[in-house]
Amino acid sequence: MSRRLVFWAIALLAVALAFWQAWALRWTCDDAFISMRYAEHFVEGHGLVFNRDPAEAPVEGYTNFAWTMLLAVGFALGFTGESLTGWAAFFGASFHAGTVFLLASIAWQATGGRAIVPLAACGFAAVHHAASLAPAGLETAMFTLLVTAVMRFAAHLKCRREAWLVGFLGVLLAMTRPDGGLFVAIAGLFVLFDALRRRAPQLVVGYAAPFLFCFVPYLIWRRLYYGYWVPNTFYAKSASDPYPSQGFVYVAEFFKCYWALLPVPVLTAIYALRQPDLLAGVSSWLGRRPHLAVLAFVVPYVAFVIWVGGDFMFGRFLVPVLPVMLLGLDLAANRWRNVLVQLPIAVVLVVGLFCRVEPSWLGTHPNPQHFTDNRQITVKPSGFGDLTWAEALRIAGEHLRAVFDGLDVRIAIVGSQANFAYRAQVPVAIECATGLTDARLAHQEVVGRGMPGHEKGYRRQLDYLIGERGVQITFDNDYVENDGLDEFRKIVFLPPGLPPPRLVPAKLMRYDRDLMRALQEREGERVLFYDFEVILDDYLSKLAQKDKERVQSDYAAFKAFYFDHNDDSERQRRFQEFLQ
Repeated sequence: MSRRLVFWAIALLAVALAFWQAWALRWTCDDAFISMRYAEHFVEGHGLVFNRDPAEAPVEGYTNFAWTMLLAVGFALGFTGESLTGWAAFFGASFHAGTVFLLASIAWQATGGRAIVPLAACGFAAVHHAASLAPAGLETAMFTLLVTAVMRFAAHLKCRREAWLVGFLGVLLAMTRPDGGLFVAIAGLFVLFDALRRRAPQLVVGYAAPFLFCFVPYLIWRRLYYGYWVPNTFYAKSASDPYPSQGFVYVAEFFKCYWALLPVPVLTAIYALRQPDLLAGVSSWLGRRPHLAVLAFVVPYVAFVIWVGGDFMFGRFLVPVLPVMLLGLDLAANRWRNVLVQLPIAVVLVVGLFCRVEPSWLGTHPNPQHFTDNRQITVKPSGFGDLTWAEALRIAGEHLRAVFDGLDVRIAIVGSQANFAYRAQVPVAIECATGLTDARLAHQEVVGRGMPGHEKGYRRQLDYLIGERGVQITFDNDYVENDGLDEFRKIVFLPPGLPPPRLVPAKLMRYDRDLMRALQEREGERVLFYDFEVILDDYLSKLAQKDKERVQSDYAAFKAFYFDHNDDSERQRRFQEFLQ
């Protein structure tokens, strides 16, 4: 059996298993619904905005422009609701499998066909969290594929045409996620080195041209449309505030889980420092440069992850450089004269990666480490019969759409509730846990460290949310005003598709009389709340027996909750007359 046949049989098996595993693990991260809402509004003609309110200034609440455009293509083709999540999962799994195939192609090309096993391809296909994050509805797998492709040209650039190609890939990479700019800069240094060494300035021109003609216009449009050079998420996630202590924990726990990866960068460093051997004269792939390229892509990016404090999703910020890191194994093994040693290395690597050691707290939220396996939380039982949290949230979101249909509803959402905004299709929704979709919340200073990217909150901006943004309902059930009206703020939605207890609790941030009357007129017992007008009438009927000082205090609470937002001069007059 030929070496080529063995290599590609193993490679294609790894590709197929990578796609199968990713597809079998498919789920949708709550943050993905933010990009989906932007994509749908864009196709519907509202602009690339999260909310449909024309009076609202656009806010760039996504970090994945290229991925959002891919979702917009799916929506334009007729994929909506659950089918759009399927569209996202398919492309995520495909990009994941595409990375495995690309790793195999690089390994084969790098040695002119000497390899017998694609080590990096097999290893990456065995990383569980790479597979589980791929179909989550976010850009992770797409970003990972592009990072690997750009590194391939940084390690070995042949001509100006390839310089143009890697330039366009770099543009797409930077448009997929802002931190892609780090890889673009690193690749640019390798292109510059080639241009100087070969005295070929056309390489730099070829690499820079796509940025001048594509990325710069995009950057100017973003500045004019959204008002900032960087996405709103940069401010919401506190990227300007270093959090290395948390970042060290994030990176350390990942490599403790995937302990089999630890020797890989060491081997790469050895060959990057070692003098090229005789085989290096056969191909530039066998010299120092590919190993240096691996280190140049991995080390600064891991340092960046540590600096920003990692992420709230376990492994998500490290997966993009895993293929490049693992490629160091192929590059090292291909310099060994006895290529048969690749077979036991592949077996040990794959078995070691399958035998990961996950922390016991990884599926628990919250936990002291401030990050979790988000998929475990999403697919765990919800308490509503046999439904998972994802299924229960879907049913609840679809119920909210039926309840709110045609009404001017403004809601505040927190963790795991972006799907409510997407499925309910309310005109205005504000993500309050981080301020992703609101510039005022995002630009707050961090007053205390905690879960990375979730340290801003909205408690300091209640007057803004209620007064300026007109939010009526918050799904943060921990919202408390301490004004004695907490009981009357309760509003409960009853999705008929959920088994008992089938309630979705929420709170009223302000009482909008027109909205609440409209909800009362909806058919069926789909929403329960206190009719505050009845509460006021009952209070006023007993006004003569009440202490004036107590009424003064109660009236201040009634005013903030009800009178400041509704034209009810008659009831207000009765309070004022009593207090005078």
